[in-house]
Amino acid sequence: MKRYIPLLLSVFCFLNQSCQITENKLTEAQIQEITKSATDVVKEVFEYSNNMDFEAGLIHYSEADNSYFITDGIIHSLNDLRKSYRAIGPQVEVLHNTIESWNTKVLSKDVVTFTLPVRLTLKLKGIPEYTGKLIWTATVQKQNDKWMIVQSHESWLNCAEVTAALTPTTHE
Repeated sequence: MKRYIPLLLSVFCFLNQSCQITENKLTEAQIQEITKSATDVVKEVFEYSNNMDFEAGLIHYSEADNSYFITDGIIHSLNDLRKSYRAIGPQVEVLHNTIESWNTKVLSKDVVTFTLPVRLTLKLKGIPEYTGKLIWTATVQKQNDKWMIVQSHESWLNCAEVTAALTPTTHE
């Protein structure tokens, strides 16, 4: 009997792995449905932004301690993000995001990633309107049966140009 224990363990491990692979495999229809439902949430976040209701869009951001959001090279908690939106919000006169293409990847039934090139038009009080491009990436995860953004990162394609365009100049 002792001779068969390694063989039985090998067979058990093989069967265990086979069951896990089958369990994680999604059909094309499931992938499409997962993509649609996750995309709907991301679209809503961008709609809130376009309507300059920045804080309302944060209802789709996770409050979990291991969630993080990167803007301007700085990692923010959700509370940090709220504070920065409250500070900049009154200065924004125009804001419009146009998502140029939707690049999504379903990692599992509960996790989807997004990489979105975005054309953004922004007008702050006292500064000329600026239009530029950024890349917005995010990971959304099902939490309590709702898609929540657990990670996001935005990067301007030309940071120096953005800084120059959005920095008030003083004339002496």
